[in-house]
Amino acid sequence: SFPPAVKAAKTAAEKYNAYVALDIGPLGQLLEPMGTLCFDDAYELFAQQIKIGVSCGVDMIYIETMSDLYEARAALLAAKEHSSLPVFVTMSFEKDGRTFSGCDPASMAITLTGLGADAIGLNCSLGPKEALPIMEQIAQNTHLPLIAKPNARIPKLIGQNTVFNVNAEQFAKEMVRFAGLGIFILGGCCGTNPDFIARTEKIFKDAYTKRQLPPARSAVCSGSKTVYIDNVCVIGERINPTGKKALKQALINNDIGYILKQAADQLDAGADILDINVGIPDIDQAQTMTRVIKAVQSITNAPLQIDSNDPEVIERALRYYNGKALVNSVTGEENSLKTILPIIKKYGAAVVGLTLDEGGIPDTAQGRFDVAKKIIAAADSYGIPKEDAYIDCLTLT
Repeated sequence: SFPPAVKAAKTAAEKYNAYVALDIGPLGQLLEPMGTLCFDDAYELFAQQIKIGVSCGVDMIYIETMSDLYEARAALLAAKEHSSLPVFVTMSFEKDGRTFSGCDPASMAITLTGLGADAIGLNCSLGPKEALPIMEQIAQNTHLPLIAKPNARIPKLIGQNTVFNVNAEQFAKEMVRFAGLGIFILGGCCGTNPDFIARTEKIFKDAYTKRQLPPARSAVCSGSKTVYIDNVCVIGERINPTGKKALKQALINNDIGYILKQAADQLDAGADILDINVGIPDIDQAQTMTRVIKAVQSITNAPLQIDSNDPEVIERALRYYNGKALVNSVTGEENSLKTILPIIKKYGAAVVGLTLDEGGIPDTAQGRFDVAKKIIAAADSYGIPKEDAYIDCLTLT
């Protein structure tokens, strides 16, 4: 039998042939680096809620009102790893087009799409008029079904009361602007009621147009900055210990300050993306990679490239990376393909493919082209889109 809350929801849902969602909101604490709550603790708190909700018989999971992409990632990973239910995710944006933590619509859409959300969008904070341009940016960066649940305009505090100065008819007329985006799930948040929804549904269905999906674009992002890879992009590779004694010693001594200076200097010189490589013996590379990534992300919003061929190091890095990373690299070797590509898919990353295999680097252009085709085909078999695979032709001196 269902617990009382779920039973009541299911009884009501049956009347309307509706579904019951497990509603997951923010934890109320800031995650690192802005706060003190670590990613793993946030993940475990979300996992507890999700496991209980699934056992109670909910039909889906709805993660909503998130202002921190890192927290949304933790909740989405917990949902995906502890259930097979559909998962919707919406975030709340301010008038400046960003969330409280600084997340922009493009980075939000790209990251959550890669992590396997089933529908994404926005809720709360803004009214329909202010929410529309944000929703347009989300739509341009995902193929997923879209959700729009704005407030009944931006609230005002009059005395001790929060007032939404709009009625149901006015709200519906403003909501009709979303019809051209092909919004899949429409609703209202603070200040709305069933009358708002009923009037919106009535006016919306006549104006609705089928969504035109955006063209596929190659991109990587941090939690607050997207870099579209449609031209020359500069990847700074100074955080790589190969041939760098000072960096090797910094990694051994856990001298994060030295590493952060390397990051800052490269950004000042015009790098678009920063490569992170900690490949030296005698250290725990997975632990060090995680520590370095967290530190670098605390001082810059530049997207990062995870540079390793060790599946454990790559998985740890991608789990704690806030955004969509580029991974360098996978090869045409069967073991590399079957161990690394599933990790790329799970975390929604992009990957660099090196044109070498068990026979080494082919001597001819055709040989390398054949390895490239093998890598792309393997990536496709794991569900990694072509725009997320980059080929390094290994041009020699």
